[in-house]
Amino acid sequence: MYNFNELLVLFSIILFLVVALSFINEKTTKFPYEIGLVIFGFIFVLILIILQKLNILLIPEEILALTQQFNFNDFLIHGVLCFMLFGGAASIKFNDFNEDKFLIGCMAIAGTIISTLVYGLLFWGLCFIVQIDIKFLEALILGSIVAPTDPISAMSILSKVGLPKRLALIVEGESLFNDGVAVAIFATLLSVLEQTTQEISLSSFAWGLAADVLGAIGIGLVISFLFFQIFKQSQNRYIKIFTSILTVMLAYLLCEYLEFSGPIAAVICGLSYATGIARMQKIKPDQENTEIHDLFYSFWGVINNLLNGILFLLVGLLFVDIRNLNDFTLSGILIVVVGAIIINTVSRITGVAGTVSFIKKIPFDMKKSKFAIFYTWAGLKGGLCLALVMGTGTSLAPATYDLFLLSTYAIVIFTTLFQGLTIGKAYLKLK
Repeated sequence: MYNFNELLVLFSIILFLVVALSFINEKTTKFPYEIGLVIFGFIFVLILIILQKLNILLIPEEILALTQQFNFNDFLIHGVLCFMLFGGAASIKFNDFNEDKFLIGCMAIAGTIISTLVYGLLFWGLCFIVQIDIKFLEALILGSIVAPTDPISAMSILSKVGLPKRLALIVEGESLFNDGVAVAIFATLLSVLEQTTQEISLSSFAWGLAADVLGAIGIGLVISFLFFQIFKQSQNRYIKIFTSILTVMLAYLLCEYLEFSGPIAAVICGLSYATGIARMQKIKPDQENTEIHDLFYSFWGVINNLLNGILFLLVGLLFVDIRNLNDFTLSGILIVVVGAIIINTVSRITGVAGTVSFIKKIPFDMKKSKFAIFYTWAGLKGGLCLALVMGTGTSLAPATYDLFLLSTYAIVIFTTLFQGLTIGKAYLKLK
């Protein structure tokens, strides 16, 4: 457990790296902010490892102790995720989804389930071929970890590549909701592996998933409705901001207590506030409401950019956690990395194609095949996937955990860097 002084030291180090590496990226490579942090964070860790191996650099024991205590899963899932999802969703109103709500819903639920099954089956087959011993259930757990697109990656990177607003909303909307579905699948499969539940049937799984999602939506709507009344009635602009923070915290904590999906509740709260603020401006478009709008979005914009920066930096720095690969040969590591990336692409396109085959009309009259290819390439993976895989450390054998961490990290790096940098060009080519 950190004391306040240790927290201040740790946060100072992280913020220093965010500022320094962002500045270097801005003045040199000029990559998008998030991608630059991943690349330079990765390079920074490699340099540290090399300097330590050569005995050129000695990191103080106090700093090493602080970093070893850091739990990325806890930091993201039980810490900053609710604020990032609220801040991201607050840029979208409920009625923005009117045209494509059925497509978004199908992709978030059916697409995630299909991708999980396909990834699990193919990865289990790959391991069987290369003689790596894992259970089919364990492969399905990895499928649930990497099947969902990450809302933080989608909203922060795709917003900068010039996609049409409607198409960006579809990708962002699915990314905001499918993480709740994936977390529910992940938790259910992990509990079966740990034998904390009885054998689970398809009907009980579907009911549990529906209760998880609908319960979160209900809590998000009720909490945001109640606290938005305070937001609307208060004359103090800072109390309005504090109310928005309290709203997402209470909704998330209540969902955690009732074992519903906290991420979905955070998204609903963000959408509710965006819709309510837009309605206030429409009813009374005066200077006061304009100032409230500007203050709200300025505050959450700063929070989102800060937390995004920290998250993407940590994605680059977490390379240090996969150095324990003594059980794998170099060729084995290469097979796992390449195989994990290819299987991720195949499972994603299968989930997308399987879902859109039931959709009558695709936006912009795109062919279903072209839409499936674009949507697959827009499926960026980020810190959420790494947080989930790091939550399996006590449930899997050490060799299996290292295998899953390597596979997940390879997918996150590939989709964030390569797909994130090329998605705009991919859209132009496909349209």
